[in-house]
Amino acid sequence: MPLNILLLDDNPDDRALARRELERHLPGCAIDEVGDRAGWERVLQAGLRVDIVITDFQMRWITGLDILKQVKAFDAQLPIIMFTATGTQEIAVEAMKLGLDDYVIKSPRHYARLPVAVRTCIDRNEIRVRAIRSETRLAALLENIHLGVFRMSLDGRLEEANRAFWTMLGGDPSAPASLRHPLLDQVMSRLPQLQAVSDITELRTELRTEPQAELGATDDSGRFYVVKLVRVKVNGHDAVDGIVEDATSLRRAGAEIHRLNAELEQRIVERTRQLQEANEALETFGFSVSHDLREPLRTIQGYAAALSQDLALRDFSKFGQYVDRINAIARRIDLMVSDLLEFARLSRAEIRADSLPLRDVVQDTQSALQSEPSYRAADIQVDVPDELTVRAHRPVLVQALTNLLGNAVKFVRPNTHAAVQVVARAHGRQVRIEVQDNGIGIADEARERVFDVFERLHGEEEYPGTGIGLAIVKKGVERMQGSVGVESAPGIGSTFWIELPGV
Repeated sequence: MPLNILLLDDNPDDRALARRELERHLPGCAIDEVGDRAGWERVLQAGLRVDIVITDFQMRWITGLDILKQVKAFDAQLPIIMFTATGTQEIAVEAMKLGLDDYVIKSPRHYARLPVAVRTCIDRNEIRVRAIRSETRLAALLENIHLGVFRMSLDGRLEEANRAFWTMLGGDPSAPASLRHPLLDQVMSRLPQLQAVSDITELRTELRTEPQAELGATDDSGRFYVVKLVRVKVNGHDAVDGIVEDATSLRRAGAEIHRLNAELEQRIVERTRQLQEANEALETFGFSVSHDLREPLRTIQGYAAALSQDLALRDFSKFGQYVDRINAIARRIDLMVSDLLEFARLSRAEIRADSLPLRDVVQDTQSALQSEPSYRAADIQVDVPDELTVRAHRPVLVQALTNLLGNAVKFVRPNTHAAVQVVARAHGRQVRIEVQDNGIGIADEARERVFDVFERLHGEEEYPGTGIGLAIVKKGVERMQGSVGVESAPGIGSTFWIELPGV
C-alpha cells in the first residue's frame, strides 16, 4: 500500500520543496497538498484518509496547533509532524503535550530530516497498533478463560465444585475433604473476615475496596491461581461462593507484554538516538564541505580579480604565475571532489567480505604506491605472516592501506628519511594491521579529529592533501565490520591500526 501523506502549508514554494524531498526518499508515496481553509475542510469531510499529516505552524487561515487539535480529535492515533520556521520552543512543548509526534525546523538543511521523521512516526505508529492488537487478543483470552466455581460453608467445609475447579486444583470430587492446595489455605484465612460481617450490603461495600489479586497462591507445579469470594444466603444459611481462575498464562502474558514494551521503548530510544547522531553528522559534514570547498574557490576568484586588474593596467609580469596557481587550485578542487565522491560511495555501496590472504593485499598496496617518489625513497619493512587471512573487501582494504602508507611517507620532518613498518598479527578472532612511521606525530587533542572529513592539522604548503584520506579509511573499515585508530607521540611518530575479522 502506498504511503498517503497530507501536507498543509499556505506557501506553495515550501510545499513544493517538501514534496520534492518526500518523493525522493519515500518512493511511491501519495501526497495531498492543502493550502487554504476550503481544502482543509474538504479533507476533513472526506474523513482524513491519510497515514500521516505534516503541517506548518503559522498559516494565514489557521495555526498548526489548531490543526493538531482537530486531527487528534478525529483520530488520536494518526501521526502528525509540525514542519515550520516560525515556531518557538514553547510552542513545540505545547504541541508535544497535545500529542504532536515530531517537530522539524523548516530550513534548507533540515528538509532532508523531514522524510526521516515521517518514517520514524509511521514505524512508531505501527508499533502502537501492534501493541493494541496484542492487548485485544489478551482481552479475548480473559473473556473465554475457563473458571472453577465452588461453594464452601463458613466453617471451611467444601460443599460442591464444578469440573473446572477439580481440573485446576486436583483432588477427588468424591472426597472433597481430602483436597489440599495452597489456594484453599488462602481462602480459609479469609473466612473469619467474612464471618465477622453481619450485613450483606456492608460486605459488598467492603469487598469492592479490596484488591482481588491478593487472594492467590502458587502450587507445586508453578501454576498461579486467584479466587474471588462473596458471602451468600443459601436456604436461609450463610455460605461462601468462590470463582477460581488459573491466572498462570495471564501472569506470564503480562510479564511478556511488559518485557516487549520495555524492549520496544528501548528500540525507539536507540533509533531516536541514532537519528539524532545522523542529523548531527550530516550537519557537520555539510558545514565542512561548504567551508573547505569555498576556500579554494575564493582563492581562484582572488587570482581572477588580480588578472583582471593587471590586464586593465597592461601589466603581464605575473600572468603566468597566477594562471599556474589557478590551475593548481583547480586540480586540488578536482581531487577533493573525487575524494568526496569516494567517501559517499563507501557510505552506500554494497561491501562484500571475502577471505583474503593479507600478504597479497599488502603487495597490491605497495604496487599501487610505486609511482610515488616519496614512497620509493622511503625505507619500507613488511612483517605479515603468509598464512594470515582476513574477512574484507579487497579494493576497499587496498585503498585504506594505500592511504595509510601514503601518509606515513609524506608526514615526516624536513631532511628526515621516512622509515615505515607494516606489521600484522592475529588477536583472537580479530586481525590487527599496524602502519608504524617515524613522522611528525599527532598531538593528543587532535587524535579524535584526524578521521573527520576535511580535517587537516597542517597547512597546504607544508603537507599537501585534501583532508579526506583518513575519513575514507575509517568509513571503508567500518563498512567491513572493522575498527580503526591511532597511537602517536609528537615528534616521534605514529602507529595507525586497523582491526578486521579474521578467518
